[in-house]
Amino acid sequence: MIRFIRQWIIDTLGFSKSEANGTLVLILVTFLAAVLPKIYLIESRSDKESFTADQESLRQWGEELESFLELKEFKSPEITSPIVEPKSFPFDPNTASLQDLISLGFSEKASTNLINYREHGGSFKVKSDLSKIYGISEERVQALWSKIQLPEVIAPKESKIVPVEKVTESKKRFDINRATAADLQTVRGIGPVLSERIVTFRDKLGGFHSNDQLREVYGLDPEVINKLSHLAIFTGEVRKININTDSLKHLYTHPYIDYNLARAIVSFRKQQGHLDSVSQIKPIKILSDSLYQKIYPYLSPNP
Repeated sequence: MIRFIRQWIIDTLGFSKSEANGTLVLILVTFLAAVLPKIYLIESRSDKESFTADQESLRQWGEELESFLELKEFKSPEITSPIVEPKSFPFDPNTASLQDLISLGFSEKASTNLINYREHGGSFKVKSDLSKIYGISEERVQALWSKIQLPEVIAPKESKIVPVEKVTESKKRFDINRATAADLQTVRGIGPVLSERIVTFRDKLGGFHSNDQLREVYGLDPEVINKLSHLAIFTGEVRKININTDSLKHLYTHPYIDYNLARAIVSFRKQQGHLDSVSQIKPIKILSDSLYQKIYPYLSPNP
């Protein structure tokens, strides 16, 4: 087709072949210049109509959504839970139930910690013992101080006749933290090996504060522990570890404190500065509540 037109131009107008080609290009450009604007206008009009239709659909959808939200707000008024004020009534932390503790204003976590402490053999002897539980603040203990059915201090124990084994001149009672291996061997069932094992463990601990710790001595059966508990005197006086000044090495030599915990305590006191009470180390992540209860009697913030 193009070849025919080009030949017609050459024959009719007398153009050369190159002039005929240029004429064809000029005709094509002129045609496109005339047609393309009209095509563009038609397409633009179509796009504008489509955009207007989309905009109208979007507006209608927005109105429907707004009506739905207003209806939902009307049907679902805000429900506020009533604030439960803590109660105040006499209680014994050795026997109080979980619900009683929560009613007294202790958090569910702190109340659970207290119950777990009791179930693992722990007990409360004086009012201030309650603040040893992780999650129970000293402020809340002070607020309930008059309601705690425990003494403020432990009264000195009177001498009692031991029914299990008659105390004779050859078997007098002795301070467990001052007793020698020979003293311990006066208890039936404890020979040279066990007596040395008890003394070694006691010295590493810094002293026994409770007869429950005798169960941690390897080789002592319950019957022997029972006899020893009746002959031994547990004063609760133990060698303290200073959490502010004692070295890392000194901390982890204690049987209850491993290297990781000792390092955590040293790092914690560097971050916090001087610690005024033992309870300030409770936030240490690797220090569980049960472990805190074990090491608490051996720690002190003072020299």
